[in-house]
Amino acid sequence: MSEPCVVCGEETAIGSVFFSDRHTVEKSDGTRTYLCGLCNARVRSAGKGKKGKPLTDEELRSLVENGSLAAIAWSGGA
Repeated sequence: MSEPCVVCGEETAIGSVFFSDRHTVEKSDGTRTYLCGLCNARVRSAGKGKKGKPLTDEELRSLVENGSLAAIAWSGGA
């Protein structure tokens, strides 16, 4: 089963090196996407949520659904 990181594409499925620290994001339609630990850390530190605080799970879900996640992760900020 393929479960790639939504940002970098690295495999996060069971048996992969990224499985233990992956972050699951459940979209509003119930499908799941995954972030490897490295991309999760990049996104959480680069993206700024409300009032300059780290992104909440809901804000992260919104970024995944509208396709903005990769841009934030690799640009260094929102």
